Amino acid sequence: MRITIKATGIEHTNAIDSYVKKALAAVEKVLDPNEKSVLARIDVGMSTKHHKTGNIFYAEVTMRLPGKDFRATSKADTLYSAIDAMKDEITREVKRHHEKAREDKKKGGRELKRRIVSEKE
Repeated sequence: MRITIKATGIEHTNAIDSYVKKALAAVEKVLDPNEKSVLARIDVGMSTKHHKTGNIFYAEVTMRLPGKDFRATSKADTLYSAIDAMKDEITREVKRHHEKAREDKKKGGRELKRRIVSEKE
């Protein structure tokens, strides 16, 4: 997986990079091993400079898989909790996509089997 990390309104540090890469490692476990050309663009930062409390940190990810794009956004009080929420959301989306594709494949197989059996009779 190719990862691009952009920090907006905050200092881009190695700690942020390593935390984001560790979070995306959990997403990589959900991906199929055949999906090699995965591109993830992550944007982390502060949404405003003048607010001191509330959901001021955000994390966004745009993940490009062959034939499908995924996007997850989250806001939180701390940067790390925003990254965790973003990771949970993108993982949920990718899992749902793979489960749906698996179900469609099974459905097609069942339909093919039904047609073969009906032709023999």
